[in-house]
Amino acid sequence: MSKVAWDYIVPIKMPKDLKGCEPGKLDPRLLRDVSGGKMHHIASYAWEAMVSRAKKEGVVLKPTSTADLYRSYDMQKRAFLTRYVLTDTGSGATKEFEGKTWYKKKGMATLATPGKSNHNLGLAVDVANANGKILNWMIKNVKDFGFSWEVVPEEPWHLRYVCGDDVPAAVLEFVGGVLPAVNISTASTPASKDSVDAKELQQALKDKGFYKGSIDGDIGSMTKQAIRAFKVANKMKDDDIVGPKVKELLGL
Repeated sequence: MSKVAWDYIVPIKMPKDLKGCEPGKLDPRLLRDVSGGKMHHIASYAWEAMVSRAKKEGVVLKPTSTADLYRSYDMQKRAFLTRYVLTDTGSGATKEFEGKTWYKKKGMATLATPGKSNHNLGLAVDVANANGKILNWMIKNVKDFGFSWEVVPEEPWHLRYVCGDDVPAAVLEFVGGVLPAVNISTASTPASKDSVDAKELQQALKDKGFYKGSIDGDIGSMTKQAIRAFKVANKMKDDDIVGPKVKELLGL
């Protein structure tokens, strides 16, 4: 098979906070909302940074569906059972699952077994309309944002975040210099002088009158809404990224 233009494939470097996690059953606090679904928090910022750059250059990147970002184990299993059966279909494609051999239905696309997909880790995204102008833009730019392909040429739409905690410069520039920390006992980003303690962040937002919840260190929807409101009130971008300017204004 001849090489294709999008043959950039590198192994995934796992974020440290995914160590020991069961794919498809991630702690919700490891995930972050993006347009169309959820992703692992680091991958989510990388995806948003890439979407933002593409938009500025006249290209629209979006997931093919809400099922094509993070998938729970049950979501993956439901999809698997629509494509694979226990009787020989003659397709010649099989997978082992739950100690049995499953046969892909003819005409169906390949799908990873439950718990084996990078979608189950929140690191993968299937990009809608990944051909023509969109594919050409991806070929030139995905590496800058920490993504690579997994299967070529069959799946030009399927990208996964591969840089782990070594966040690419283009992503750090997008978020303002440092990613917001995830602060739970089983999941935390590497500590650094720039990290933000979640409880201190909540307290600072409460002191400013933007946060009404409890100081529990859980950066959930209520805290994210407070961050957005604070940023809008201070004439900053309407998002939940805690960059240097936010920390300065909050005294963190």
